[in-house]
Amino acid sequence: MAHRRLTVEPTVLEWARRTAGLSIDEAARRIGVASSRVSEWESGRSDPTIGQLRHAAETYTRPLAALFLDQPVEDEAHFELPDFRRPEVEGQESAVLRRAILRARRQRDAMQEIVSDGAELSTPSTAQFQLDRALGAEEAGAALRTALGLGSLPSRIFGKPEELLRKMVLTVERLGFLVIQVQRVPLDEMRGFSLAGDPASIIALNSSDWPRGKVFTLIHELTHVASRQDSLCDLSRVETKPEERYCDEVAASALMPKDLFFVACDGVDATKYSDLRELGDHFGVSAEAALIRMIQVGRTAWDTYPPMKATFREAYAHFKQEEKNARGDKEAPIYYQLKVRDLGRPFIATVLRAHDDGLLSSRDVTQLLEVSYDKIPKLAARLGSEVNV
Repeated sequence: MAHRRLTVEPTVLEWARRTAGLSIDEAARRIGVASSRVSEWESGRSDPTIGQLRHAAETYTRPLAALFLDQPVEDEAHFELPDFRRPEVEGQESAVLRRAILRARRQRDAMQEIVSDGAELSTPSTAQFQLDRALGAEEAGAALRTALGLGSLPSRIFGKPEELLRKMVLTVERLGFLVIQVQRVPLDEMRGFSLAGDPASIIALNSSDWPRGKVFTLIHELTHVASRQDSLCDLSRVETKPEERYCDEVAASALMPKDLFFVACDGVDATKYSDLRELGDHFGVSAEAALIRMIQVGRTAWDTYPPMKATFREAYAHFKQEEKNARGDKEAPIYYQLKVRDLGRPFIATVLRAHDDGLLSSRDVTQLLEVSYDKIPKLAARLGSEVNV
């Protein structure tokens, strides 16, 4: 039986590929066709089959309907997040990062459309938590600490990074935000990003970061979106922009209140990793975050940070190797576990609820959740037991 071919606007196909940050060769490889075939589609010399078009939509992180537009949405081609990263990477986005940002934006847009059609959000909050940027960093940090319930957590949880992260993600979700994770983006390129908006702002964490780093980034990005600001962020540094430094200081204040921190860092040598590691463990943060907090509260100077950066990188590499060794013959995270983590529990739950209520078709659901329809029951079952870590 011949495959049915569909006539689509060539410039739309070129736009979708270009805004996904893919070359013709890379797009062809992912779709599963020859590079010449993609070139033919984009020049109008041939048309894709419906199956090829579906693969193209998945590759370009677009809903299938977007490839049937009459013309490109050029405004979207220029969509950028406020970039607060270091000068050497600022303004640059790998194809993987670009697709991750576009997917997050698609999730936010889908949530807006679903809710406007009458669906209910899965989160119990009726409104997202908000912060007034006029607040000082210490005052804003105290407000966040209260909202997150950090002061009421048992002390033992701060020494258990995975448990603390699970708790914080669930709490942030209950405050009305969607937390997702991004795979295959180098940590040096992106630590986290956020998209502010209704009905649910999105906070994205780099899945390759270690749990303590994710906790800090989560609260850092929460500060951005709680004050209605989009962001693309990496690592702390002395020359960081004022908005980024503010979010660093708010996150540090929430996790390491000044009065408690002053007592805990008494006698800590800021040039010794072991001292910083012990200090960080007390508050559930990394040694690097502990050092930066010492700088913020005036217990050491910024010139102690650059010499320690190599040590922090070595510690991270050691952690990743230990993680790999500990995993050993254990099974890798299952498909549905990663799907819940990467798309976020509130998003999946909202889409499934909208489908149950007849607001979304089976095709809508498979496109939004990026799974075949026969996998939906297993994903739903995993949603009930899996925590978004």
